[in-house]
Amino acid sequence: MDIIEEIITDVLIIGGGGAGLCAAISAKKAGVKVLMVSKSRPGRANNTAISGGSFAVATGLWDERDTSDQHLQDTLVAGRWINRPEMVRTMVSDIQEQTEKLLNYGVPLQRKNDKLRIISLPGHSVARNTVTEKSFGTDFTLPLFNYAKNLGINFLAGVFVVHLFRGEQGNVVGALAIDPVRQGLIMILAKATVLTSGGAGQTYSQTNNTPGTTGDGYALAFRLGVPLIDMEFVQYYPTYLFESYLAKTMVIYEILVYRGNARLFNSKGENIAIRHGLTDPSSMTRDALTLAIAKEIKEGRGINGGVWMDLSTIPRDKIERFQKFFPKGLKGRNRFLVSPVAHFFMGGLLVNDQGETGIEGLYSAGEVNGGVHGANRLGGNALTEAWVYGDITGRLSAQYSRHKKKVCRVENLQAIVNDLKSYAEGNSQLSIEILRKELQCLMWEKAGIIRNKEKLSELVCDIEKLKDKLSKIKVDNIKKLINKLELASIFLVSEAITRSALLRKESRGAHYREDFPSEGGKQWIKNTLVKKDDDNKMITTFIMTQ
Repeated sequence: MDIIEEIITDVLIIGGGGAGLCAAISAKKAGVKVLMVSKSRPGRANNTAISGGSFAVATGLWDERDTSDQHLQDTLVAGRWINRPEMVRTMVSDIQEQTEKLLNYGVPLQRKNDKLRIISLPGHSVARNTVTEKSFGTDFTLPLFNYAKNLGINFLAGVFVVHLFRGEQGNVVGALAIDPVRQGLIMILAKATVLTSGGAGQTYSQTNNTPGTTGDGYALAFRLGVPLIDMEFVQYYPTYLFESYLAKTMVIYEILVYRGNARLFNSKGENIAIRHGLTDPSSMTRDALTLAIAKEIKEGRGINGGVWMDLSTIPRDKIERFQKFFPKGLKGRNRFLVSPVAHFFMGGLLVNDQGETGIEGLYSAGEVNGGVHGANRLGGNALTEAWVYGDITGRLSAQYSRHKKKVCRVENLQAIVNDLKSYAEGNSQLSIEILRKELQCLMWEKAGIIRNKEKLSELVCDIEKLKDKLSKIKVDNIKKLINKLELASIFLVSEAITRSALLRKESRGAHYREDFPSEGGKQWIKNTLVKKDDDNKMITTFIMTQ
């Protein structure tokens, strides 16, 4: 496996979702050469593309209470006050301008009476979520991709970024990528790099994330020295179709339950919302509803690992409007099983309020970052963050690249390639896929929705043993090597989640410790920090929320 191509660019964008496309457009508009690399086709097969086509923006068009300050307050309340406030302020203040840019890029947002149509979602004190025409994520990503392509942005799809290069001054100067089709390595030299690689839903056995969300961005940056924060805060989506003979899909409870009056029942026919005090629709945030359903299942009132969603209580005038949100294949049925799945990572890279990582030449945007959402994310804020921070980091990376006269060379290139080749060696024939499934099941069981010290402590030991097994697996082709590298990223994320969850001895937002079931008060309004020590081992500590 040798270097088969060298590419030189001003700005390198890693990741093909919404944040990456906005970053690429912003950088290109600033007048520099831009290359976007991704594991799948840009605009396809990423979490933005499969989203519900909605984002939060305070416009004040329909309600004078809908201000940026109120959006800030709602986000901090939902995040249980451990959000990084300046990051939130950047998001809520910049999204209005970014919305206009999205419209200019060709994104079709719904309108009503010549104004943006707005819907209400749990946790937002006023309605402020705008939606696309088809209420689907490709309404965003496909127009953004077409706009980017017409601008002259370069794309390299179907490759796996395995390493970030440092230059002589310690700054990031590009990346090394594996091309599985041409069976070789691509050396990409860049003056500035933006990580927009998304989350790590594939850490868990039950997730609604796309297959490529294996935490690659977390791993790339962490190995370079960027700390991770708040990794214990994993958001689970409460209602995922759980019928064994049907394709798994999200059942959007914000539409069917919150707005439509559908009901959730346990095996005894009891209304779960009433049992858990979620009768006020605004209290039915994702963390609260997920925990309620998880408790019903754990305490023996579930049905084959799920609970019933009953649509018979949806008023007739709403049935037709909501048809496109009903799961396909359930014709004639008003009741079906749903269960929570891993959905979004509130934690991620420690960055400032401009998406700067602290390493010169490296920026990041979107779900790969921590800080904005705190302990729980409000519906719609994921894409709000992606648009705003994508735009900012694209612009900043372009400014940085213009001040660099030339692209720096990589002096330790051969050592990096040799390390990669040695990683393929081993004496074990254990299946990578079997090992991956074992880890995912352990993460769901011991570091999933309901956690405790005993299970988390066991999991730390489990992860160490499985990591040792992974290191010994021999791979005989590039596809298997990529699978092994992806699993290494998942292991890194798993360890960060587990150690952070052990450190936080309270329950807050999406993090629930049954041995510490209450929120711990002001002394726990701080962020967990995961970093490397001098021996490259992972250590956890706290930093104060700023």
